[in-house]
Amino acid sequence: MSNEQPDETPGGRLRTRLLAAFDQFEKEREAERRQYAAAESSGLARLAEEYARATTATARATLAERVGPSLSLTEAGVIRRTAKAVEGALPSVIVGARVDGWTAAEIAAELGVTASYVHRILRNNPWDAAWTMYRATGADTWEPVESGTLCATETAASVAEQILAERLDVSLARSGARVCVWRSGEEGDPDDARFTAEREGDTIHDH
Repeated sequence: MSNEQPDETPGGRLRTRLLAAFDQFEKEREAERRQYAAAESSGLARLAEEYARATTATARATLAERVGPSLSLTEAGVIRRTAKAVEGALPSVIVGARVDGWTAAEIAAELGVTASYVHRILRNNPWDAAWTMYRATGADTWEPVESGTLCATETAASVAEQILAERLDVSLARSGARVCVWRSGEEGDPDDARFTAEREGDTIHDH
């Protein structure tokens, strides 16, 4: 049994969501996949890598001219259906990456879409942030002071820092405070927070 731990970095979570989209597509099309096993083993990953390297319209047109004649109808169908399946999952993937701190430009580059498309998805799909403010009560011990939820289009880091700045009073500034932010439904364990902003004295420490 593998003891490998999941990659909890923003990049790792993005890759996990994309792989989950592919996995769902495969489960729903299992019977069809058996018919087209030969097509699926024809180097689609290699094709995707070449497309990612072809960053200009001219380069992609050249790639299409080179690859197009070599594709069978079955292979083209597999590519088209897979692309459609992932396309449907993109809003969720994009929002998840944004929560984890990716910029619109970084998401666009990773997915091969425009930054304006990413911005539109983010505007139309705000995420539910759950947060808790804690007061420091000792060496690395904390007590909850206040909790809430809000709709956001920014990163979890931005949400945490904004709440800390808005709700920090004299008492909390004196004792030390932190704000943990989760996606709604994940809240509970501070160690699992998407982002934590802390204030000790006059210095803010981000984690």
